[in-house]
Amino acid sequence: MKKAENKEVVKRALNKKQRMYVIITIIVVIIAALIVAVFLLSESENPGIENEPVNENFTFLLEGESTLIKNDDIFAGQMDLMNDIMNEYNDGNYDLDDPYVVVNPFLLSPQSALVMFETRNSEKVTVTLKGKHGDDLVTTFEASKDHYLPIYGLYGNYENELVIETESGDSNTITIKVDEELDTGAVEVLENNVTNSNGEFYFATSSLGVASIAYDNYGEVRWWLNIGYTKGMTMLQNGNILLSSANEGPDITSTSGVVEVDMLGFVHHEYEIEGGYHHDAYELPSGNLIILTSKLDSGSFADHIVEIDRETGKVVKSWNLRDIVTAIDANLIQEGEISWGWINSVYYDEKSDSLILSVRNQNSVVAIGYSDSKLKWILGDEEYWTDAFDDYILTGTGDNFIYPAGQHSVAITDDGYLSIFNNGYDANNEDAVTCASIRNNESYAMLYNLDLNAMTAEVVWSYGGNEYFSYALSSFTYATNGHKVFNSGWHFTDEVDFDNPECTQFSNDKYDAYIIDFDENNNVAVRLHIDESKFEVVKAPIYNLSAVSVKSTENDEIANYEVEMGTYLTTYADEEFETLTEEEALAYATNEDCFISFQMYNNRFKLLGAVPEEMDMRVTFISTRGVAYRYTMKEANGELKDFINLSGMPEGRYYVYVNMGDYVYNTTEYIEIK
Repeated sequence: MKKAENKEVVKRALNKKQRMYVIITIIVVIIAALIVAVFLLSESENPGIENEPVNENFTFLLEGESTLIKNDDIFAGQMDLMNDIMNEYNDGNYDLDDPYVVVNPFLLSPQSALVMFETRNSEKVTVTLKGKHGDDLVTTFEASKDHYLPIYGLYGNYENELVIETESGDSNTITIKVDEELDTGAVEVLENNVTNSNGEFYFATSSLGVASIAYDNYGEVRWWLNIGYTKGMTMLQNGNILLSSANEGPDITSTSGVVEVDMLGFVHHEYEIEGGYHHDAYELPSGNLIILTSKLDSGSFADHIVEIDRETGKVVKSWNLRDIVTAIDANLIQEGEISWGWINSVYYDEKSDSLILSVRNQNSVVAIGYSDSKLKWILGDEEYWTDAFDDYILTGTGDNFIYPAGQHSVAITDDGYLSIFNNGYDANNEDAVTCASIRNNESYAMLYNLDLNAMTAEVVWSYGGNEYFSYALSSFTYATNGHKVFNSGWHFTDEVDFDNPECTQFSNDKYDAYIIDFDENNNVAVRLHIDESKFEVVKAPIYNLSAVSVKSTENDEIANYEVEMGTYLTTYADEEFETLTEEEALAYATNEDCFISFQMYNNRFKLLGAVPEEMDMRVTFISTRGVAYRYTMKEANGELKDFINLSGMPEGRYYVYVNMGDYVYNTTEYIEIK
């Protein structure tokens, strides 16, 4: 229901009930992350806050029935699951002959497990997951008496055979059955010159189909997450993966932020970004995160970059590409061009102290100074830039040179080349075109040699063509073993009706993906065709993508699996609130009941609905102890906040009241801050 319709509902309600200046039209948007969080918490005990002291002046809070607004917290829920696992293990007598096995321990990663047992002495353990194709996955865990072994790469809908051997020579073979069968796009192995990948899988994200998934060289699904973490992925130095959150962002291109998750599906951090997250992120050597976002109320989106402090979640540095280019020529961006730039990939080049950006809608790759925020160079056709940028544009040389067009996935290789996936589609001032008009376009993975002294660029390697044309998305990435991974991830399938003039790049939904793995000599190692589009594909060893404490710092063995409760961090400024006096709080003793629907997630308090533009809205939380806090959710004629962050409130149970203009309403609900 649209806001205008919401207001009409409010007006009709005003005619029926005087002095009721608001009724909130409930717009329930259930997101995947909330579903998971609710499920997690339903599986664990939530005893609430008992024995809250009662100030006799505030017994009015207890006179009617009130309903708890549950604070759905995936971090507490997953930690409860971990504690339950440890309690079960400690209460038992699990040894090598009878280990404790938990499949999908945190409910997000169906093809993973924890295997736990005790040995008499501290010793190393080697586990061998038997492969379907003779491609066994062998992993050695460091010496311990209590062994908490994360097992990755299990096959779905299959009885997996796991051989466990101790350093002293004892062994046992167990079966780990994965009942869940993934319904995903079919995988066709077109070429496979690899016998055993040794756990190096092709990790992929998708906005259509399964959001996060990994395939082996035989096309088998070896890992996936059952929550919608779409968009790009960033492999982190600690072995975790950074993915987009499953919550909606401030615009249609974004999610609310990013999450840091491990292979067992344990969420370590969630970073809420004020301008949302879209497309890509990059981890700096310091561990800080570069995030592609938007600057709210700037007149455009997808052209802002922020650096997030890893520990606090706060913005420590930012770059606005719109400001950088309009400082050179204000006429470059016309009024109303909200998507003029559309940055879809970012890379930090430490050698030149530069941020390398793929600016899709300018058909260009640009470099800006990390430290000074100045434009350094542009790899793009001059027709997309004004004369004021002539000194920044690299001149193409060589017979096979082509400029980027609608490109993605920028990087600087170890030998100094600029790497991109060149989609080969003109994204500048993009209009709807027929599918037939672009079916003969060509996409390429490309390496450019940039001579920044001569301001020239030449193509030194490329792969692709019409058979791999990908209108959007796609990637060209590098593996730890020196391989290159080509992903034509938005490729037209054979089902596209090219004769239909109504078929455009925006309306068509029939896409698939080609994943090609090149070895260090540029020979094809593996070629897969997947009947499902792919946003980005990265080849990586699954046992380098483990929890924070899993990777041993002393050797190449894997340590016991241990985790701490995850944290929610935000770039938003600390929420301001009023602390009410007891007299001010007592003024809420007389009021009308009015059901207003709210939602809580990680202490974020969100209204499910809309408020008329001319009205203000304040939410007051009152404890039976007699303390009260009031937050502003909306000023009159102002914007309704997406949520208010209650993390700054002291622990306790609070009853919820809403101030609307001169009136106060009892929501007959309460919250608990722990």
